[in-house]
Amino acid sequence: MAGPIIRTYKGGSIIYFEKDRSEDIYVLRQGRVVLTYTAIDSGYEVKEDVRLGEFFGVKSALGKYPREETAQVVGGATVLVFKLSDFETFVAEKTHLILKMMKVFSSQLRLVHKKLREILGQAEARNPAFELMNVAEVFYKNNNFEHAAYGFAKYLEHYPSGAYAGRATELQDLARKGTPYPINMPPLVYDAASTRAPMSQENLQNIMKPATEKTNLGAGTDNTITSLYNRAHTFLNVGKFEEAAGIFKDLMVRTDFKYDSEKKLVDNALFQMGVCFLKLNNLDTASNTFSAYIKKHPSGESVKESLFHLAEIAEQQGDRQRAGMLFGKVALLPPERDSLSQKARQKAKELST
Repeated sequence: MAGPIIRTYKGGSIIYFEKDRSEDIYVLRQGRVVLTYTAIDSGYEVKEDVRLGEFFGVKSALGKYPREETAQVVGGATVLVFKLSDFETFVAEKTHLILKMMKVFSSQLRLVHKKLREILGQAEARNPAFELMNVAEVFYKNNNFEHAAYGFAKYLEHYPSGAYAGRATELQDLARKGTPYPINMPPLVYDAASTRAPMSQENLQNIMKPATEKTNLGAGTDNTITSLYNRAHTFLNVGKFEEAAGIFKDLMVRTDFKYDSEKKLVDNALFQMGVCFLKLNNLDTASNTFSAYIKKHPSGESVKESLFHLAEIAEQQGDRQRAGMLFGKVALLPPERDSLSQKARQKAKELST
């Protein structure tokens, strides 16, 4: 076994960034290292100190998925760095370390599940249909296209009329083509109504009617916020932009949300309306809508994308200076290493020449 190597970092150094990919595993030997991540329950940034002698970066290295946090040195630190193969050899004969890690990981997993259930107002775990869709999307976001496509196919096989069928069909097609996860895809939101039995053909046809035809739908039609949002997004993805805009407009005035996740969808409906107008090539209305979203929800989850679309519109309208300025602003918004920031930096560079 080659064994770990020793690295010394100056204060302020970044050992790794969130979303980095690496199989290195670290042990804090001396000094101070702070892990920064976003809490799933509040959405706020959380900082957590690594204790002396403690491993960090283990889960992402073993699972071979992107880092979940940023590790930064405060005031200088010395760490031991294991390559994954060396680490596996190291712990193979140390049963107490394996058991300790299993207990820690199990405790963390239970905490995550508990917080998710609290967020969603659930007393029990979410239904298998949602979990299958969620797993497929996690694979997709990590560019594991083959497993993602398989997951979406299984969802469609078992839940052909499920709440996420339109979304699964779209993502399955994109994953099979090796297309990166779409940046404008709204977050997957749990819909308690999706636990019920499959819909009848009559109700399924009713659900697929445009917003203008829905005023006299029967009581069996699913008009929950989540289902309407998913329906509108399905219309958007199949090119029925006017129908989608009509549903998003209806959602904007809904006040009967029970959970924070539903309120986020209501808030985000204004942004999605902007996307519809953009697809319809109604640039002025799209620009006004994105601007209204930013003004109304300055901390909203789609502010960065709204600015990006405003930059695209400015470029199409020939205002290169404004477009370059907006692309530059997008590139500086967190997270600065995502695909949207990379595209924005490239566009700003092109417009400056």
